[in-house]
Amino acid sequence: MFENDIPDAPHKKQLVRDVKAAALERLEEAARTKEDFEKVIELWDKRDQNRERKERYHEVCRGDNVPLDYNADKNGACFPKTLSKSIWRQVKDGDFTEAIYDCPLEIQELATEPYMYEILSELSDEHKEILYYTMKGYTTAQIACIRGQTERNIRKVKATMLKKIRKKVYEYLTSDKQHSMTAWERRFTENYRKEIDNDE
Repeated sequence: MFENDIPDAPHKKQLVRDVKAAALERLEEAARTKEDFEKVIELWDKRDQNRERKERYHEVCRGDNVPLDYNADKNGACFPKTLSKSIWRQVKDGDFTEAIYDCPLEIQELATEPYMYEILSELSDEHKEILYYTMKGYTTAQIACIRGQTERNIRKVKATMLKKIRKKVYEYLTSDKQHSMTAWERRFTENYRKEIDNDE
């Protein structure tokens, strides 16, 4: 074999496909007995099944009302966007709590600690809504667009809201000796105390 005859890496897949096609053709030409023909038919059936499987993946991936010649997923398989979200995975597993209370005004229902429930319950509707969208990962610009306000106003309200929440959480954690703090709560109280000392 000459050096020029060696295929490049990008053409390796094409070469393998051609080799398989040539091998199948030789088997067809060499078939003489019933068993030989059954073997050829079995190989053709496998090729048809693979082709049908690829076509099905292409149908699933291209979406509705989209021509077959574009918008196919390169990976050959896809899932609905809703299945990628944690809330719908929880619903699928039978945990409906977050889906039921997936609402800005009910955000306190998602708190696992009683003191956080009380603190969030006391927030105004405006603060609850901004906190909800912040937790959902919305940017300040997106929240401003939803609420019909300026980004500057949203940043100001968000800072006020977070300051109020942090202050109340710190007051509770430092006043209630019965409450055994988690590692996160200990870090929070230490950092908040440093902020107070720096401000003074």
